[in-house]
Amino acid sequence: MLTSWLMAFSALMAFSTPALARNFGEQDFGEQGHPVQAHLALDVSKIQADSAFEFTVVLDMQPNWHTYWVEGGDAGMPTRVDWTLPEGFAADRLRWPGPHRYTEAGDVTVFGYADQVALFTSITTPQVLPDTVNIEADVSWLVCADICIPGDTTLTWSHVPGSQMVQSKLPAKYRPLLPTPLSEQDPASFSHSVRLLDGIRQVDVRVETERGGHGLPDFYPEPLGDRAYIEVGPRIEHGPNEATSRLNIVPYVGETPVQVLTGVIGFEAVDGTLQYRSISIDLAASAPSGASFDLLGTQYETQAHAEGALWSFLLMALAGGLILNLMPCVLPVISLKVMSLVGQAGESAARVRQLGLAFVGGILATFIALAAVVVALQAGGEVIGWGFQFQSPAFVLVLTGLVFVLALSLFGVVTFRLPGMNAFATVTQGEKGSASSDGLLGSFLNGVLATVLATPCTAPFLGAALGFAFSQPAATIFAVFTAAGLGMALPYLVLAWRPEWMRLLPKPGGWMERFKQAMGFLLMATVLWLLWVLGKQLGMEAVVWTCAFLLCLAMSAWVLGSWIDLRSSSRQRGIAWLAALVLAGMGYVVFLQPLLAQASELSDVTNTAVTNTADVDPDWEAFDVERVEAHITAGKTVFVDFTAEWCWTCKVNERTVLADAAVRDRFASMDVVMVKADWTNRNVEITNMLRAFGRSGVPLYVIFPGGRPEQPLVLPEVITAGIVLQKLDEAQALSGS
Repeated sequence: MLTSWLMAFSALMAFSTPALARNFGEQDFGEQGHPVQAHLALDVSKIQADSAFEFTVVLDMQPNWHTYWVEGGDAGMPTRVDWTLPEGFAADRLRWPGPHRYTEAGDVTVFGYADQVALFTSITTPQVLPDTVNIEADVSWLVCADICIPGDTTLTWSHVPGSQMVQSKLPAKYRPLLPTPLSEQDPASFSHSVRLLDGIRQVDVRVETERGGHGLPDFYPEPLGDRAYIEVGPRIEHGPNEATSRLNIVPYVGETPVQVLTGVIGFEAVDGTLQYRSISIDLAASAPSGASFDLLGTQYETQAHAEGALWSFLLMALAGGLILNLMPCVLPVISLKVMSLVGQAGESAARVRQLGLAFVGGILATFIALAAVVVALQAGGEVIGWGFQFQSPAFVLVLTGLVFVLALSLFGVVTFRLPGMNAFATVTQGEKGSASSDGLLGSFLNGVLATVLATPCTAPFLGAALGFAFSQPAATIFAVFTAAGLGMALPYLVLAWRPEWMRLLPKPGGWMERFKQAMGFLLMATVLWLLWVLGKQLGMEAVVWTCAFLLCLAMSAWVLGSWIDLRSSSRQRGIAWLAALVLAGMGYVVFLQPLLAQASELSDVTNTAVTNTADVDPDWEAFDVERVEAHITAGKTVFVDFTAEWCWTCKVNERTVLADAAVRDRFASMDVVMVKADWTNRNVEITNMLRAFGRSGVPLYVIFPGGRPEQPLVLPEVITAGIVLQKLDEAQALSGS
């Protein structure tokens, strides 16, 4: 992009410099002269009053030089013609023959002409012709080879009406190359797809003809005016008669999105002649919903839409939410809640019911709040998925500090208690009425924390249900999220409704103190996991500074736990709290604030998944759409692992199933390309592809058989070596290898 702007700027400066204007013959271009020579040509025998005739500006270029089409591509400027006409005459806009695609230095793609081109203009005449018709054309151009040279000249033409005119054959040669509207009778057709990548529209135009050749078929976009500019992407050939041309529409700051894209498709007809047809693409009607993805011209729509009614997805969300209770992310908090229920065994049925419903309320409130955030962000144009908050380093930092302090409380460093933990302390101390002090607010916050820790996990059934919800209206999003919350809360809702069933739980006793400390170690393990995620997002230096901040938090907790007890005066309590806050505040300013600033800078990087390729298994390639397309086109089977460092299920699958010797041997024997789509940080392209396959989060595993992008094989969230091997066999059969 920088190269194209520099070339365009240099060309603009050249056109505006008086020394280079008007008479290029005074410049030193060597013995061959300027690489472009211009002249006028007509193929009519006479001009008449009150009619129109075509004037043609012909540019002859020396070998290996080219001028530019009306849309130059990534660089270059179009030829310009300014007419000076007699009174009553009028010139229409330039009409351009179809161009060709060229690649300049630096892999810059441009559209233009080599050797020779004729540009057409229709000129209308008045009702009375003058005695002599004098016409001037100020022609300016940019011509490029290894270097770019601007040039211009003034062409003149005089004619006495009624006298003999010199006719040229050049207009007749180039007139068939002028684009005409595409019709059903043409031996060509096109389709298109649109992807929204953080405000930039990626448009793929697929052209299919009866016969290909000469680098065609192709699509050439026309200029977008002052609202946006075009970045030319690759052209992917599917065979001699089919190709996909890709381009990005980048809006200028403050401009409204482009609604219509016009352009020209070029192809070779059956008789071998080059043909150009003008087309129009309604981008407004093609506005992506975020639930589609295009690969090699094959568009994958959200599969869940057509596979069932809303009630089926609500049932899937309910089942997936229930399974969340067994996921490792949420196990420490859920275990503590179960033991809290054990401590409440001696309470009245009414009290147990209240505390259980408060915990359920915390879960449901958090799911509904997440749904509200999703609706708000999608209304603002964001493309997000399940667990999106863990893509924010700031969120990971805050959660790390919270879980660390809660773990310290379980070890007895500070009297600050995890919600629901009053029962532990009082049971081990032999007090009565212990669970009553637990409080409705504590149980509610316990439900909130359990839900927050559960969001990096995608349980079976839940992924498909949420994938459906993320592409639906707000009401459906709230309904599916609420169903998932009810599923997660279902066991505690049952115990709250039937308190007598708590007799089946173990009896309270001293063992609960040891269990509480064991849960403290689990929470510390959760801290290590969060630090690992943070290291993948911001680097290992961020882990060191976060640990320094956690040290300050530990000192603050120690101050509160050591200086404050039941006998402490108000003054002593105030001093302790002040010292603790100063320690925590200093840790924030010195260690944490720079990390949060770095996290803010990271969030400003669009369409980015920060991945250190050195950390990636050398057997795996980093996700890149163009490379995946190239592998499939080459006939190779591609296995794509959609993963994230904060996804426990992903990591377990990678370290067991995908590392299994039998699976790796099959990958090697089939020459499978293994691609890792890292969703640890925000990546709109990966999000779109997830949602196109009916998923809202990771893990997702997709196998693209070689040469068959239209028949992807989707694996379940929880995989086994047998499942992977079976799908690889299916892919091998589809690819015919």
